[in-house]
Amino acid sequence: MHLSKLVLALSLLLVGCEKIPETISERKLAPIDRSQMLQIAVHLKRHATSNGVELTQEVTALREATMQFLERPDDQARSKLQLRWRSAHEAYARAQFGFLTTNEERRQLIFRIDAWPAQPGFIDDLPLYPESGIINDETLLLSPDVLMHQHGITDDEEVALGFHSMEYLIFARPLADFSQQSNQTRIKRRRQFLAIVADQLVKDTYSIVEACAGQFDAVDYPEALNLLKQVLTGNLQKLRLAFRESNLVTTNDSGHSTFSGTSLLTLKSEIASLEAFMVTAVPMEAILKTIDPNAYANFRATLLELDQLLKDSDQNEVSRANLPLLLSALIHQLESFDRMLIHQLPAS
Repeated sequence: MHLSKLVLALSLLLVGCEKIPETISERKLAPIDRSQMLQIAVHLKRHATSNGVELTQEVTALREATMQFLERPDDQARSKLQLRWRSAHEAYARAQFGFLTTNEERRQLIFRIDAWPAQPGFIDDLPLYPESGIINDETLLLSPDVLMHQHGITDDEEVALGFHSMEYLIFARPLADFSQQSNQTRIKRRRQFLAIVADQLVKDTYSIVEACAGQFDAVDYPEALNLLKQVLTGNLQKLRLAFRESNLVTTNDSGHSTFSGTSLLTLKSEIASLEAFMVTAVPMEAILKTIDPNAYANFRATLLELDQLLKDSDQNEVSRANLPLLLSALIHQLESFDRMLIHQLPAS
């Protein structure tokens, strides 16, 4: 579809989404097949488990690369570490759709793992503020408990732990800041800080994977239906964050992963994961068509257009500028499914 036609079509779609001609209770809801619903739960568990295993392997390899870099902080070791970081963060972007944030413990773990954006001055010194940051505050002992306390202590952007604390240190700081031979306290503390962050990331990742291990267990139709509601609600929350990311990528070429320059790559991984959790690895088509065939047709068409737009966005600023519009349409379509599932659908 030509881009101008796409923009017009999506604009009309969004206007249409604002008008609901009939209430859900007035609509005749088609029955849902019980066995299909239970099969969705099986596929969800299988795919989420596979992604969780991959993620734990990736962050473990990231920790190993961090230790190797600290043992020998040269360009080669840093390049390897940066590649490991990108790979692990992509794995998280894929796995996160399998984490249902249904309690505070899980929400806190996810905040420790992937809080963004990170303010550099909270972590380390800046040119105009040479004494800023946790690393330069010698009144703070560096330990996992201290960094957990400091993480988000007064603001969500006060990031001490997780992928993006590490991202800043290994992509934005000069190699000399990690010199093994230096006697400077700040360099020793920076090295210690990075080691703690890498180790805590592994622990928090294993914790979230373990905490979510049984979340897709459903023994009967009502449990499976409730699970689908939770998945769609969780997907909506993640899509709204992706919409925020797309606006940042569009306006100032920043976003989720600023220091590594991989914000667009992160967005691509997230949308690919959404598609896997709703179309390819987890075949929800029959159920979603039953709920609302028109909404499902629009959802698939929007996903296809978004996939193409993301492919074009590396070199095409116009394509990148239209990402928020497509994500907004996708959010409206998922809201349609979620709105329908708030009400108990009749079983066949």
